[in-house]
Amino acid sequence: MVKVSWKAGGLTLRSALVGLTVVAIVNIWGPFSIYRLHSSLITDDYMPLALVFLFLVVVAGLNVILKLINRNFALSTSELIVVFIMGLVGASIPTYGLTGHLIATIAAPHYFASPENHWEEYLLKYIPNWAVLDRGAAKYFFEGLPEGGGVPWRAWFVPLFWWLSFVAALFWVLFCIVVILRKQWVEKERLIFPLAQVPVQMTEGTERSLFPSLFKSKAFWAGFVLPVVLVGFMVGSWFSPLFPRFQMHGSRVILGSISFGREFPTINMEFLFPIVGLSYLMSLDVLLGIWFFYFLAVLQVGIFNRIGLNLGSAKVYCSYHPPIGWQSAGAMAFMVLWGLWMARGHIRDVLRKAFKGDPSVDDSRELLSYRTAVFGLILGLVYLYAWLYRLGMEPKFLFVFVPVAIIFYVGIARIVAEGGLVYIRAPQVPQVTASYILGTQALSPTTMAAMALSYAAIVEIKAHFVSAAAHTSKLADMIKLHKKGVLTAIVLALLVALCVSIWYTVSLGYRYGAYNYGRFMFRAGATLPYENSVNDMLNPYGTDWRRLGFFAVGIIAMAAMTFMRYRFVWWPVHPLGYTVASTLPVMETAFSIFLAWMAKLIILRVGGVSLYRKALPFFVGLILGHFFAAGIANFIDWKWFFGQGHEISGW
Repeated sequence: MVKVSWKAGGLTLRSALVGLTVVAIVNIWGPFSIYRLHSSLITDDYMPLALVFLFLVVVAGLNVILKLINRNFALSTSELIVVFIMGLVGASIPTYGLTGHLIATIAAPHYFASPENHWEEYLLKYIPNWAVLDRGAAKYFFEGLPEGGGVPWRAWFVPLFWWLSFVAALFWVLFCIVVILRKQWVEKERLIFPLAQVPVQMTEGTERSLFPSLFKSKAFWAGFVLPVVLVGFMVGSWFSPLFPRFQMHGSRVILGSISFGREFPTINMEFLFPIVGLSYLMSLDVLLGIWFFYFLAVLQVGIFNRIGLNLGSAKVYCSYHPPIGWQSAGAMAFMVLWGLWMARGHIRDVLRKAFKGDPSVDDSRELLSYRTAVFGLILGLVYLYAWLYRLGMEPKFLFVFVPVAIIFYVGIARIVAEGGLVYIRAPQVPQVTASYILGTQALSPTTMAAMALSYAAIVEIKAHFVSAAAHTSKLADMIKLHKKGVLTAIVLALLVALCVSIWYTVSLGYRYGAYNYGRFMFRAGATLPYENSVNDMLNPYGTDWRRLGFFAVGIIAMAAMTFMRYRFVWWPVHPLGYTVASTLPVMETAFSIFLAWMAKLIILRVGGVSLYRKALPFFVGLILGHFFAAGIANFIDWKWFFGQGHEISGW
């Protein structure tokens, strides 16, 4: 057990208390914002609005007050980074991170089943009772308790116990993979982890002066004020339609749209302050790759529409255009597998240390020993396979589904680590990928039911936790934090986040009715996995070779571009963008990424690295200014527009 002290750096008693407070607030504020206020998604994605807002309050508010009382009371830089780490891990749990989908999916089957949707006939008899909520408890969860009723926690205990054991094993497997790959990513390939720069910039100089060094820059305040003013005008228009406002939709400044003709998707020209600010931290080749491949995807879709090439409609949580989505899936599979091949020497060292205890292999800088990580990975995978088999998945589906899921999780984590994309998800979900590879004709009813249930924990593939874990490892390395202390901080943050998020989401449902949350995940999102499975059972299909053909095209194209990047130094386009070219997040942010690429290119060409560093505070100001303004707007929704809020999320 790690001893938590008052004076030691990193994880101390006060940093742990502040960090856990941030975790608890995030896991209440996030669900409250979207379920009750119907306002912003403040815990979504890889740099959550709620976390940045609260961390800004800690750095520029709480810590300043402590310094004014007594300099010795203030949190050190390492303690502040631990607070951020705990908040980042904790923010990966609520709403769309885990608990929203988990609770909605296990509560839905008995409540939404009807003679019209055939769930009773095709699904419910194949669903284990221990995996879902019973009909009575589900009814009151979605509709609210009668007067004087109490939350039936006993009905939730069994399904939550088993699902949380699965989630724990999944998180453990992903964490072990992060530990095994950390040295390869950080020290050998030198991935830049752009998002890690945000807390570092926010805490730099806090030990020498009252405020961070960032606050002394006029460029920072220029960037900070710009989104604050624009969001301020928007908030003013909520109270009076006569109040002047810019053309904005949520957090987006609308600049117009571009179309290349009939049947071609429209490119929306939208300026998102945090996306532009965060993109400035990314490398030029990554930025170019993202908007360039998005542009190519638009052209491909238009051409396919013109010639009548159609693979059918897209499944939920998948790319809107299946031909591009399957190319991206193939590209992501190649990227991850090629990365493992490039790391083969390091992986051999890890295995030698794990199985033979080779003293020449140093694992002292890792959050876990290599022995623990390797054997933990093996045992975790065994539990995942056994758990899903007990749920009803047959082996042939399992041995496609689980590897595909892990490839997508690791792929998204690498994209966030290398590219810095803050709003991103996999091109497909593994359930859809595996079902088209094997064909639903070859799958048993129990497998189809288990596949629908698996959306409770494996959905959207945003890789929240694995990305948070990778950035935690990077931050610990940058600030030289005590590894065991960081591991303790992660565990504490996860436990508090899970307990608070589940308690609040479930109790809120029984009080007000989860169907009144008004969010996709508790309405259509809760039923779509089951509807898809029943539809595939009623209309079975075999292996889809056309989709697999596009998957192969993605592999070949990604291999060719990877070869060009490694072979020619002048190659300007990073192939990373090809893996996510047609996802909804890229479609919504591509123009802002293009603007950031153009601005950074001009700055580097005109003034080089020196001018880049001088301009950096301005772009950090865009990030913090928008998050600060959106956080204040959320409180305004709470006070004056309760239940009719306005979505001003980071994206």
